[in-house]
Amino acid sequence: MKKKAIFFSLCFLIVVVVFFSLKGYSDKYVQWGDSIETVNTKTLKENNIPYKIKNNKVYIPEDAFDKATWCCS
Repeated sequence: MKKKAIFFSLCFLIVVVVFFSLKGYSDKYVQWGDSIETVNTKTLKENNIPYKIKNNKVYIPEDAFDKATWCCS
């Protein structure tokens, strides 16, 4: 009985960790680069970094900023 409780607790913990680690990017976007001409959106797309274009400027999720710096700079 005790082994079953430990097993189910461990399974629950794994599910919780996986659920929170697979969370998508935030909804808050920050400007990336000066204009659409200076940003390589192909590289963003290849690295699964979502982006939006508004007023000729590229915006990426705030929590993707480090990943974009690492892969696209």
